[in-house]
Amino acid sequence: MQNPPAKLNQLTFTRFLAALAVVFFHSGGDFGFFKIPAIFTAGLAAVSYFYVLSGFVMAYAYYRPERKLNLLNYGLARFARIYPIYIFAFIVTCFYYINVIPKTRFKEFAANLFLYQAWIPKYSTSYNITAWSLSVEVFFYALVPILIWVVARQPVRRLIWLSVGFWALSQLIHSSLIVQFSSSLTPQFLGYFPIFHLNAFLLGFVGGIWHLHQPAPIARSTSLNIALLILATSATLFALYSNLHYGFGATFSLNVGLLAPLFLIVILTLASDSSFISKFFSHPRLILLGDASYALYILHVPLRWWLEYLFSYFSISLAPEIFLSIYLSSVLIVCVLIYKYVEAPAKDWIRNNPGKFLYFLLDVILIAAMLKLAFIIRLGFHAGGFALTQRFVIFFGSVIFPTLLLILKFYRACSWRKLALALFTGAILLFGLAYYAWQKGWVEGFPRPILGAAPFYIFLSIYLSRFIIKVLNAKRFLQSKST
Repeated sequence: MQNPPAKLNQLTFTRFLAALAVVFFHSGGDFGFFKIPAIFTAGLAAVSYFYVLSGFVMAYAYYRPERKLNLLNYGLARFARIYPIYIFAFIVTCFYYINVIPKTRFKEFAANLFLYQAWIPKYSTSYNITAWSLSVEVFFYALVPILIWVVARQPVRRLIWLSVGFWALSQLIHSSLIVQFSSSLTPQFLGYFPIFHLNAFLLGFVGGIWHLHQPAPIARSTSLNIALLILATSATLFALYSNLHYGFGATFSLNVGLLAPLFLIVILTLASDSSFISKFFSHPRLILLGDASYALYILHVPLRWWLEYLFSYFSISLAPEIFLSIYLSSVLIVCVLIYKYVEAPAKDWIRNNPGKFLYFLLDVILIAAMLKLAFIIRLGFHAGGFALTQRFVIFFGSVIFPTLLLILKFYRACSWRKLALALFTGAILLFGLAYYAWQKGWVEGFPRPILGAAPFYIFLSIYLSRFIIKVLNAKRFLQSKST
């Protein structure tokens, strides 16, 4: 089995193309200066491509039968990959829905916060409508250690047949549900439920294992490789065209992995390619677009909402195609910047500083708990008619205070002056936000004593937590030294 390089650059740009198809899908594709053909706006089919590619990459990165998978490092790496930018997009979405956040059911809020919304069809497209697919991806990430253990000693040929068989069975079951139960089953269940997308991920995962077992370089002519790539791409476009014009999806849906075998051929041929195609796809600027594709995918909808709001707020009226042209160029630039200055630094910081990251998570929990405690001390356990205010303050306080701790680099050196500055600044911002919400009628009142006391509770809780941890570490050190 070959030792893979750190990154298959020629595949990275394809992520951007798939993400762009999702953007076109949500935008209609008419950008004035150019009109996107409908077959390039197949957003849900593009999500299936993401799942096949994800399975391939997971096998490529982690399938090592001779080594035991380090679950802690794996979990931290997956969390760092998916959650920082997701929570960033979640917060951007919540600020857009700032007037309804206090009225949202906790079950719906928690499902989106902890990424299990795709398992509950009525919540699958709540908040950020593209986030359901990340919920499915988390499910796949959780399965990877089990899959590696199950397939570790299995012959590759058997894995291929099993994955193809599961894909075919999955398509038949989904098709029967469409034909016989479409009137009673919701589109959210048929389109977004995680089990229906497992076939695409498994095909990609087994494809990655097959690729790893090939000799390096793979004995295949460049002309044959390019021919297979062109054939698979053409067949995919033809399937999208046929579905668009002849309603093929009435019995079989292209959105739950039906095109996964074709996607896998594209991925395998590109992964093995050394022609001008891979060299072109490996251009640094195209790689940058591919790296920014996750930010583009998860942020393009809330960013559009905010852009529409700003134009409406300033009474700017634009033709749809002009607006879409401005939106497309803006969202591309913003997402590249977010990747470079938010996503990549956050991912590197979490992976390189797991201890400090755990401190950060502890502080987020403490901040939320102390905000809740401030209400309990003042109003008792029943919130005294301030239920909406309480939800509003706890949520946005749990965003504002941790963000300021990060901005002021509190975790680089545990400076109590920086902690005090972050809490003082955060209190001012939370005061202003809560007052604005009260004036707008989004919450029941403006609890100044609670908002004034909460930063002191937060300071004491964080200080006490560090003291307790320091004592426990000292005790553990003395015990280890005595033994």
